[in-house]
Amino acid sequence: MQFKILALSALVAAATATIDVAFSGYYVADCVSPSIESANVISGACGPANGLPLKSFSAHIYSGSCDAGTSPVLKLYTAADCTEASLYDEYEVTNDTQCFAVDGTFLSNEVVCE
Repeated sequence: MQFKILALSALVAAATATIDVAFSGYYVADCVSPSIESANVISGACGPANGLPLKSFSAHIYSGSCDAGTSPVLKLYTAADCTEASLYDEYEVTNDTQCFAVDGTFLSNEVVCE
């Protein structure tokens, strides 16, 4: 019985660190509408991107939060594997929608709490 309680506690603790980031990509600078790509990027998953050339993107925390002492970081990759070898850059994301300048074609993305 104690094992089940401990396992449930660990599961609940892990669930609090789940974060969902709303992402929109744009062909033009300064996040000028309309967006050509949009997705929710969820922590713990390497998500596919559409492989479209972007000049800017906007992002904000859609739901969830990171554990105390960590912040959500959106990572964009030029290959489909979310590895350091293809990392384009990292962007700290907040609850407020922010626009970021980029110049690349992205094939995967992820959000992590660091």
